[in-house]
Amino acid sequence: MIGGVELEAKALDTPTEARRVGNAEINVAEVGDTTIFREVCQPGWRWSIDVKPIVGTDFCRALHQLFIVSGRLHVMMEDGAELEVGAGDAVVIPPGHDAWVVGDEPCEAIDFSRDYIQLIEAGEAYQATTAPRSSQPGRSRSEAAQKLRAEARAGRLDPGAVELVLGAVGHKPRRQKGPAGLTPREVEVLVLIATGASAKQVAHVLSIAPKTASTHIERIYMKCDVSSRSDATRFAIAHGLVKPLMPTGF
Repeated sequence: MIGGVELEAKALDTPTEARRVGNAEINVAEVGDTTIFREVCQPGWRWSIDVKPIVGTDFCRALHQLFIVSGRLHVMMEDGAELEVGAGDAVVIPPGHDAWVVGDEPCEAIDFSRDYIQLIEAGEAYQATTAPRSSQPGRSRSEAAQKLRAEARAGRLDPGAVELVLGAVGHKPRRQKGPAGLTPREVEVLVLIATGASAKQVAHVLSIAPKTASTHIERIYMKCDVSSRSDATRFAIAHGLVKPLMPTGF
């Protein structure tokens, strides 16, 4: 152990957890303080077909930090922007998108963001709570909302993911305060700049004016008591908003 960090390796073929979601398999590996997700999506997989019925949101509301191992993936943002990536590409996909496998080869990707699995966990929990069991009816929507929020308070589900899922089925989402008093919008901006987006790109992704994006960034720096993008990135990592990327060859 050096500096409190142990030398450790984890094979993604023998994951901590494996789950099937639609026409895809997700393997979860815990390595130190980092969670890595290996996603293998089969030909024909599409988020709006395979995952939307589980989470209920109009588009995928997760941030992805992906390295594409094999196959090809096409991404379409809700504003119409499109991108296609393939083997060897690293890509950051902001919330608000659909995506699908291109061609006849499965697409295998390594995801360094927990957002996606947290949304799936919240969606599956809602469905399990409202589904009837044997002769017993499922819980009502309001009862299900109470249960999911209790699970979030207990740390078993992500609060933000729970509110997204509940909002998708008609509940009024509770606004989540971020660290240092950041608003939900400021958290979105912080995540984007911490994963490499410029102020102009932030404006494009969030459909706001560039001046508004710059104002958000200034307020984030003030609230977080930082003065540079690198400091803001460290703040985001320290508060679990983004995960540090593992160096190649891990």
